[in-house]
Amino acid sequence: MMLAMDKNKLIGKDNGMPWHIPGEQVYFKKVTMGKPIIMGRKTYESIGRPLPGRPNFVVTRNSEWQAEGVKAFPSLDAAFEGGVQFYTENKSDSTRVDNANEPPEVMIIGGAGLCREAMPQTQRIYLTLIDNEYEGDIWFDSFEWSDWQERSREEKDHEGLKYAYLVLERPDLNK
Repeated sequence: MMLAMDKNKLIGKDNGMPWHIPGEQVYFKKVTMGKPIIMGRKTYESIGRPLPGRPNFVVTRNSEWQAEGVKAFPSLDAAFEGGVQFYTENKSDSTRVDNANEPPEVMIIGGAGLCREAMPQTQRIYLTLIDNEYEGDIWFDSFEWSDWQERSREEKDHEGLKYAYLVLERPDLNK
């Protein structure tokens, strides 16, 4: 899973993000490139186009919904299966960007409902934690700090705005 949140677990406002952090999109691209990304329909529509260099999977209950350059799935489980199929079909593809030392990842990128549904299956979270409070209407309410261990932290500062790129994993991930 990959997302950004403020100190109060706020992740969105009016189908977008209530902040702009220079470099965050570059970080997002670096982490997700070559990996299947799963998002809800509203998240896809807020982005407005398929993200290049990675399979775009959209979960929607509307069986008629379609968009060029994306694959629609009726459920999160079906989208996960699509991710497994992607890796099965591309395991010998030398153009993949994956780190050979890491297991294949299927990335959940939003929205909040999909993140909530995926939380029990999520093993790693790439989290941009913003040391600020914003106004908004969507929170990462399924996230509890006590469920996660910090594997890495990269502190950042932009014009006084402090934030950090965290990689969190479940403590029992390696058991």
